[in-house]
Amino acid sequence: MKNSLKGSLAALAAAILLLGGVGSLAYWNDSEAMPGVSVTSGRLDLGTPDCGPGWVLDGGAPFTTQKIVPGDVLTKDCTIDLTATGAHLGAELAIGNPTWAEENDLTAELDATAVFTVNGETTTHIRSVDDTGTGEIHATIEVVFDQKALDTTQDLSAALQTVAITATQTHDAS
Repeated sequence: MKNSLKGSLAALAAAILLLGGVGSLAYWNDSEAMPGVSVTSGRLDLGTPDCGPGWVLDGGAPFTTQKIVPGDVLTKDCTIDLTATGAHLGAELAIGNPTWAEENDLTAELDATAVFTVNGETTTHIRSVDDTGTGEIHATIEVVFDQKALDTTQDLSAALQTVAITATQTHDAS
C-alpha cells in the first residue's frame, strides 16, 4: 500500500509539474491602431407651417360658421420648410391625433388625415434633400365627418386646437 501511495503521489507531482506552465502559456499576438475619423451628425427639422387663411368646406367656400353634417370634409393647405441633411437620412411623414378643446361624441366622429407632396410627388417618405439640405413639404390636412355618424353627434360643437405633423427619422442606405 505504501508503494501505491508513493506511486500516486509521484504521478500527482509529475502532473503538477507538467501543468505548472498552464497559466503562462502564451500565443503570439500583435495589435495596430486604426486611424480615427471626425464625424458630424445630420439634421431633420420641420419649420413652422405656413397655412392659408382658413379652412375650406367640401372644396368650396371658406368655412366660417356653417353647420357640418356627416360626410362633410374640412380642408386646410399648409407649406412647411424642411431641413434634411445626412448621407442616409430618410423620414416618414404623418399627422398625429388632433387635439380638441373638449372631447364629445362629435369629436369621436371627426377623423384627421393628411396628403403630403414633396418636390411635386405625393409621398409619406422623404430622403435627404438636395445639396443645400432644404426643401418644402406641401400638406393638405382634411378633417372628415364620418358618413355613418351616430345620432348622438347632432347639435354638438367641437373646437380643433391642433393637428401635429411629424417627420420620424429612418435610415435609408440605398
